[in-house]
Amino acid sequence: MASNETPIGVRPFARADGVRLGIVWIVSFALFVGNLHYPVCGTLWLATMIFTPFYVAILTQRYAVNSGENPGYWKCYTHSMLTVCYASLILAVAQWAYFQYLDHGLLVESYASALSDKEFVGRLESMGYPKNMAAEFAETLRKMRPIDMALQFLWSNILAGIIMAFTTALYASAKKRWK
Repeated sequence: MASNETPIGVRPFARADGVRLGIVWIVSFALFVGNLHYPVCGTLWLATMIFTPFYVAILTQRYAVNSGENPGYWKCYTHSMLTVCYASLILAVAQWAYFQYLDHGLLVESYASALSDKEFVGRLESMGYPKNMAAEFAETLRKMRPIDMALQFLWSNILAGIIMAFTTALYASAKKRWK
C-alpha cells in the first residue's frame, strides 16, 4: 500500500512539467485565436493538439526515469494527471486574461456568425434539430463572461487530461521497465 508521502514526491515534477505543458497550451490557444485571421494557424493549432498526448507521455516517462525510484503505473498516472491539471490552471488564467482584456467579443462573434449561417442552420434542420437551436446557442455564447469561458476550457482540459493520463501512464511505466 502506498504511503501518504507518495503524491508529494510526484508534485514537484508535475508542477515543473505542468508549466512546460501550460506554455505549449498557451501557444496553442494563440494559434487557435490566430486561425480567425490566418488559416495556417489552424493547421499549427491542430498539430499542437495532436502533439499534446505525446508530450505528456514524454514528460511522464522522463519523470519515471529521473525520479530516482521505480514508479509504478499509479505514480505515473498521478504525475500525468497533475501535470495536465497544473497546465490547465495556467492556461485558464491566460484565457481569462485574453477574454477579459484582448478579445472584446471577437471569438464569440466569430462562432455566433458561423452558427447563424443559413447553410449551417439548414444542415441542422435536416438532421432533425429545432430551427432555433443554433440561435439559442449563439445567444448563450454571447451571455458568457470571460471567467465562464475560461472555466469551461479549464474543466474540459482537466477531464481530457484525466482520460489521457490512463494511456500516458501506461507508456511511461512500461518504458521505465524497458530500460
